[in-house]
Amino acid sequence: MQQKRPVSPIKRTLPAVVAALGMTVFIGLAVLALGLNALFNKNISTVQAATLPEQSTVADQAANQDLQSLVSQYQEREVQYQDQLLQASNQINEISQQNQQYRQLIQALQNAGVIQITQDGQVLLSRPAPRFGDDND
Repeated sequence: MQQKRPVSPIKRTLPAVVAALGMTVFIGLAVLALGLNALFNKNISTVQAATLPEQSTVADQAANQDLQSLVSQYQEREVQYQDQLLQASNQINEISQQNQQYRQLIQALQNAGVIQITQDGQVLLSRPAPRFGDDND
């Protein structure tokens, strides 16, 4: 019977190291090939490559100016609307104060007996009692 000798650890790791180095070299060559292909690609000229960004930049600038113009128009409208709201609010406050004054006047006239307001909203004027010496017959 033949006895098997144990395989040394160096003999086990040597094929793994060789495989790892081979894969690294393969990937490195693939990356180098892609880089060289991109560098020497003749499908687009340098003049075309130089002018394309400028054309899109001009179009982008025009669109940007249009949008800025719209924003400024909307901001102007917003200021106008805020002014209108402020004016309307001031008018409402004035009308509310006038309404309160009218209510106080009506209440004072009712308390003095000059007018009476019925349930259905009719306003009745009271005749003042004749004073002594008045000849209003």
